[in-house]
Amino acid sequence: MTDHIAPDLKALKSTGHALVEAVGGCVAAKVILGHKSPSTISAQTSISEPDRWMNVRDLMVLERHAQRPIVSEWLVERHKADPDRVRRPLSIEDVARLAKESAEAKLAILAALADGKVDQLDRTTVAREMRELIAVASEVLDAVEFGA
Repeated sequence: MTDHIAPDLKALKSTGHALVEAVGGCVAAKVILGHKSPSTISAQTSISEPDRWMNVRDLMVLERHAQRPIVSEWLVERHKADPDRVRRPLSIEDVARLAKESAEAKLAILAALADGKVDQLDRTTVAREMRELIAVASEVLDAVEFGA
């Protein structure tokens, strides 16, 4: 069902979902935006809804509320990406990169849970590690689907 969606668009949907989660979920995003239902917001960040997207104004408002440029940062990094790096063959190094980023994300989550409460610093750290994992996974997916 979602196989026809380009990897960048899948990653953009995932990043949009991370932004909504960073502000507290779809209900919180509805309160912040004031003009959309939680189900509309959910659909706009869902890979299973490939034709529905959040507009730039809403992204800007949510990023301002989250105090982090989650989607904007991903867009800038993707724009700066070396096109030769994206069109490359899958390699054994991809396994190491995925393992490293997965381990760092897992450790960040465990550290956040260690004291029984997840504070804003924990959330920021986990979100950063998850975005790094998503970025590496997206690059590996590009190598699989479009690689040389």
